[in-house]
Amino acid sequence: MNRVRWRKRLILAVKVVVAVAVVWGVGRHVLRTWSDLKRHELVLQVSPAYLAVSGLLYLVGLTLCALFYDDVLKASPTPIPRLAAVRAYLISHLGKYVPGKAMVVVMRAGMSAQHGARGATAAIATFYETLVMMASGGLIAAAGFAMGGPSPLATVNLPVLGATSIPVFQLASLGSLGLGLGFLVVVWPSVFRRIALVASLPIPGAGPDALPRFTKRLMALGLARASLSWLALGLSQLAVVRGLTPWGYRELLATYPLVVASVALATVAGFVIAVFPGGLGVREGVLMYALGPALGVDLAVVAALVLRLVWVAAEFVAALAVGPLGSRGDVPPNPLPQPSTSGSS
Repeated sequence: MNRVRWRKRLILAVKVVVAVAVVWGVGRHVLRTWSDLKRHELVLQVSPAYLAVSGLLYLVGLTLCALFYDDVLKASPTPIPRLAAVRAYLISHLGKYVPGKAMVVVMRAGMSAQHGARGATAAIATFYETLVMMASGGLIAAAGFAMGGPSPLATVNLPVLGATSIPVFQLASLGSLGLGLGFLVVVWPSVFRRIALVASLPIPGAGPDALPRFTKRLMALGLARASLSWLALGLSQLAVVRGLTPWGYRELLATYPLVVASVALATVAGFVIAVFPGGLGVREGVLMYALGPALGVDLAVVAALVLRLVWVAAEFVAALAVGPLGSRGDVPPNPLPQPSTSGSS
């Protein structure tokens, strides 16, 4: 028992150290960027109130996704209380800063299991929620770039046509649409069920009876919740811009479709390239480039970095707030049925 307790404390300590290191690294980049901006004579008006609003909007977006994670568990043989699912979701988000993102699954499944969920089911639910969010992100980004207004041109060398100028927003929209449709195929109920059955073969207790009931209605609910989440995340980025500049609301809202598209595409790209902790570097690079035409290069750089800092701070605050809630879990009084040992059907 002492060994298990020591192991849990050690894992938690490692998580905290990694998360603090990420915050320190991002803050250092922000300070360096602000120093560079001073040399460019860019006037910034930092408003902590708007940065706090940005953090709240981010948590609204995360909570919407957490509700879908709960929806998936509710469609499984081992549902858990909604508060427990939201708590597991929010706290486990800190695990994404560990390279590979596997720690998110480990943390979320472990905390969900404390409340009666089967670990394998919680892991599968985590994958499904994430992939549905990525599908929605690609589609939202495609629509946002299509509505982004006049686009800058990029010159590319094509094999037959030679040097050709292509609108950046149009290219980004097509690329985002491709990503969104690709993820949509993966999360299609019949397709994902087969993928989950094959992928879960090495996991103890992960037979067909451990899978949630994947339906088109569940997928549609997830896409709807995720779409609202992306809209909230776009507003979070706008709040950061407002917290750094004296821009008016009309000016901000005019850039909203492009901002939402940029945040969505940057996040999906960070997920696809999963070797970096939390998409660090990849997400900021895509976001800076995508926001450049609307905000200007210098402001796009600092807005992207400050957004990262705000989001990390918000995740810490959320984890601290929900951590004490139901930490011991509400395990059902009756033992759960033993997992099936039969093969996949």
